[in-house]
Amino acid sequence: MGRWFQVSLFALSGDEVCGLSEAHIKRSYEVRHYLANKIESTSNTENKPKSSSIKASLEIFAIQGFPFLLIANAAAFMGFQVRNMGQSWLVLELTDSSFLVGLVNAMPAMALLVLSPIGGVIADRYDRRLVALYGRLIVAIISYFVAFLVGSGTIEWWHLMVTGVLIGIAFALSNPASQTIVMDVVGRERMVAAQSLNTTVSNLGNMIGPAIGGILVAAYGNASVFWLIAGIYTVGSIGFIGVKTKITPSVQGGWRSGFEQMSQGMRYSWNTSQIRWLLIMTMGVIFWGILQPVLPIYARDILEVGASGFGFISAAWGAGALVAALAVFVLGGMPKKGLMSILSVFVMAIGHSVFAASTNYSISLIAIFVSGAAGGIWMTSVFALLQMAVADEMRGRVMGLAMSSLMMMGFG
Repeated sequence: MGRWFQVSLFALSGDEVCGLSEAHIKRSYEVRHYLANKIESTSNTENKPKSSSIKASLEIFAIQGFPFLLIANAAAFMGFQVRNMGQSWLVLELTDSSFLVGLVNAMPAMALLVLSPIGGVIADRYDRRLVALYGRLIVAIISYFVAFLVGSGTIEWWHLMVTGVLIGIAFALSNPASQTIVMDVVGRERMVAAQSLNTTVSNLGNMIGPAIGGILVAAYGNASVFWLIAGIYTVGSIGFIGVKTKITPSVQGGWRSGFEQMSQGMRYSWNTSQIRWLLIMTMGVIFWGILQPVLPIYARDILEVGASGFGFISAAWGAGALVAALAVFVLGGMPKKGLMSILSVFVMAIGHSVFAASTNYSISLIAIFVSGAAGGIWMTSVFALLQMAVADEMRGRVMGLAMSSLMMMGFG
């Protein structure tokens, strides 16, 4: 495993790694050659002057349907983060158990982990816009039901487990479509700019949403934040109505062939070295780097800042990710995306370590901000690399596996 990590690092970064056998070096050059032909050829705009890069990036707003896609994906991401924040605080109040906080928050992730590959097949077989729209609409309806339970005072922690599974199923079957449709709308050449802008707007919601949620909980109680969540998901579902794409489904067939296509996607992802290593790295980073289950405990018992402070801690991560993604967008691209994805993981680990050791609220906010910035760079680079490396007819299935990899957060 160590040798293969060296090979992948060598191929991604372009730097020499000593101590490899001739066979490993040969394979590393094959991987590097693959990356050069499959990815870096799409990044020629990175060598253009900064002004032209910014102009090219801004031209993406003129693409029909892209602003609506931005709103839809940003609302979904914001709703997910506000829901985690509000739900974590509510479960902590109901049970006083950090274990149950993590367990309840893990329910959507577990459904996503299992079912996202099926969602990838759906994304390759059906109208991605409609799949994403219906998925978001179902999540909005479930969110209104949860808001009613919280507002009526009848909510129990296990209700949130059940609704979490239902929300996870809806996301699992629609998320690959909502992510894959980005390239359908903007094209391969603008994918890096679109991904960075998508991450920028999403993290703007991630920064604002939890902060507003924390203030609402402190001022008006838990029910208010859940009504906010339901409204956010409603906006997300409406946004897909304005998305326009002429891409037709790439595969056809019945449900039996659907499972064959899912297996084909798994084999393709494993046999394509770059995709395999990106998915493995994603699972590792998400599993070991997740902080959300312990954040409410830190906010209440260690930092002693209450619900509003918890909201600002969650918002600090979004602020860092926002700054990083905005920088990538303004610069018009990201050089050496593979190397940047690896370096950002190390920076994120440093931020996590400082946060874990801190008992000062200001230092904790700075540490989370740094982790969020590194996480934003990591997310942008990894998803851009994945979408540009994969064949068009496999894109939905590979993104389904990527969604499953991200859901290792439920076990972390």
